Amino acid sequence: MLRRLRSVLADRRGNVAVVVALALAPLSLAALGALDIARATAAKLILQDALDAATLATAKSTTTDPTVLQATGDRIFRQNLTLDSDVTLASDTFVFGAGGTVVANAAANVKPLIIGSITGGPIKVGAHTEVKRAGNELEIALVLDNTGSMAGTKLSNLKTAASNFIDSMSAAAAQTGDPNAIKISLIPFSNTVRVGSSFATATWIDQNGSSPINNEIFTTATGTQWANRFTLLATLHTSWAGCVESRQAPYDIQDTPPGTGATLFTPYFAPDEPDNGGTFYNDYLNDSQPKGTAWQVRQGGIAKYSNSPDFSNGMGPNWGCNLQTLQRLSTGWSALKTAINAMQAGGDTNIPMGLMWGWHTLSPNAPFADGVAYLTPKHKKIVILMTDGQNTMTDSGNSNTSFYSAAGYAWQGRVLQASGTPIGSNNTQAERTAALDDRLSKLCTNMKAVDKDIEIYTMRVEVTGGTSTVLQNCASAADHYFDVTNSAQLDATFQQIAGSIASLHLSK
Repeated sequence: MLRRLRSVLADRRGNVAVVVALALAPLSLAALGALDIARATAAKLILQDALDAATLATAKSTTTDPTVLQATGDRIFRQNLTLDSDVTLASDTFVFGAGGTVVANAAANVKPLIIGSITGGPIKVGAHTEVKRAGNELEIALVLDNTGSMAGTKLSNLKTAASNFIDSMSAAAAQTGDPNAIKISLIPFSNTVRVGSSFATATWIDQNGSSPINNEIFTTATGTQWANRFTLLATLHTSWAGCVESRQAPYDIQDTPPGTGATLFTPYFAPDEPDNGGTFYNDYLNDSQPKGTAWQVRQGGIAKYSNSPDFSNGMGPNWGCNLQTLQRLSTGWSALKTAINAMQAGGDTNIPMGLMWGWHTLSPNAPFADGVAYLTPKHKKIVILMTDGQNTMTDSGNSNTSFYSAAGYAWQGRVLQASGTPIGSNNTQAERTAALDDRLSKLCTNMKAVDKDIEIYTMRVEVTGGTSTVLQNCASAADHYFDVTNSAQLDATFQQIAGSIASLHLSK
């Protein structure tokens, strides 16, 4: 037996086959392992490509909701993903990251040919992508009608809509991670705009009565006389409430910085109207001239401003200045909403006045100089103008032929018609409206000029008469004009604009 065993071991005829067999085993394992690695690498590349495409598309969306972001990213990712039958998707996540980024991760399992017998499971591969939402920084002015016709439900609905707009834009800003992504100003308007009494000593307010406007309403028997409005206010022992008057044309529709004379902003001052000779509405002083003196002289005399005033029933030099104060460009969302909720209705409609101050809040020029320079890359200036009526300069039914406003009285001729001829006492209401509409049209053109490039949305609410042409033409595009037939639709309209702004500028 021992001899036979030795014989077998001594026989070398099959050694080559045994050696080859023993050598092929590790080579086969290595080849299968390399194939597993190649398959895993291919699966990772496919995973990464699909994740990159989905993250880019998701980052361009306007959503600010994490749940919607995940659902959008997952849907697009799966649409772009094509895996082999032995590869299964384990997970995918899309979340908002710091600095306005969308951060995405994905993982998949590859069924191995051999490596699994060593590792005890599938081969795990993953992908990671971050995409920055490279949107514009936005400056938005809310120019909102606070005239008498807004009283009641309309104003209540406007407050809700504007407040919710602030919430939507603040949420969108928060998702960008940019502290200056969105700034908003608020301009309530009627027949004037209230900038606030804190600017009483500002250099851009006419401190010394140097603007020609100061010579128009103070009339003598031989003509007009100069008067410093702050001096008259001090004589009356009252203060300026903070409303301003429209500047003398052409500065009423231009962004010319205030410097001297007509470029300065005149503090609003409603004069004392005559004691008799007609039905006058703002009579807060005793006339200093005899009863038979012409009404213009009794109204325009400045000596009477030493008399003891009667400011009952809201009368006085600030008559008509009961508006909420405008809010400059800010990220103070709470303060903006507080101001919106404090808005109150009253007065006639002077849309150019409101829109002009919307422009002032966005401008890089004085009086505020809060806006970035025009045409600054990656910045956009936007105005949302909402009104419920036509431009008006209502006939008062007395010798002034209008109530006092930021444009003075009608007889002062401070509003120019399309021909360049000033409006006067004899012009009809339709002619006054047409003149204000023309100023509005020219103002819109100036704002949209290529060297300013301000984007304008316009909104007309519950208006059954007149024409919407001026507001339609003022809007930057056809889809930037909204004819809201019921004020209950204001919230939906403002939300539509918020979505449009985010889609066009903030998230792409």
